[in-house]
Amino acid sequence: FRKVCSQIDELYINLPNSYYAGTTADLWMGIKQGSNECTTSKPTWDAPCSGSGSSCGTYMRSRNGCTNTFDKTKPVDLKLYSDSNNDVFIKFMGAIIGGNYRTWYSSPYKAIDHDTNNGWWHAT
Repeated sequence: FRKVCSQIDELYINLPNSYYAGTTADLWMGIKQGSNECTTSKPTWDAPCSGSGSSCGTYMRSRNGCTNTFDKTKPVDLKLYSDSNNDVFIKFMGAIIGGNYRTWYSSPYKAIDHDTNNGWWHAT
């Protein structure tokens, strides 16, 4: 018998290195595995890659507000919440659960705002 249930280690979003990729929005994430669901505290990300001359990339954050445990051997579904019409461009996002990366990829990116393309996205 091995332990497969773990809390989330960290969450991450990746924005392409583009002038329009960032947002002035507060972002937070929903994580779901079957009927097991939780949401991180708002804001998990506070205006990532905003401002002139900002260099985008990967933004790692803690699981604040989400204390559920998940099966680290199985995929999860992710939802990215936003409080703004100002799109954020996401190349990939995910959760690290018990040391295992669960990532959803978009090609080339997905524009997400408060009511568009939030998810649920399947992270394998």
